[in-house]
Amino acid sequence: MEQFKHLDPKTVELAGIAASIAGGCRPCLDYHFKKGIETGCTIDEVKEAIELGKMIRQRPIKDIYEQAEKLIVNINKL
Repeated sequence: MEQFKHLDPKTVELAGIAASIAGGCRPCLDYHFKKGIETGCTIDEVKEAIELGKMIRQRPIKDIYEQAEKLIVNINKL
């Protein structure tokens, strides 16, 4: 973790957990979950990181669903 000068190890692992969820990477999640616990993350912090990752992952899905609906509604404008 020497490459991070301004982020503490817990923050890096919580970000890793959120990024793993957002990116859909199970091996990454397993790794960052374990490292997070090892660096002193609480289960509540891990839960929040997981929720953050879920929110990030859902954003593009929500957008594509909304766009699909717009295309159907505006079919006559094509």
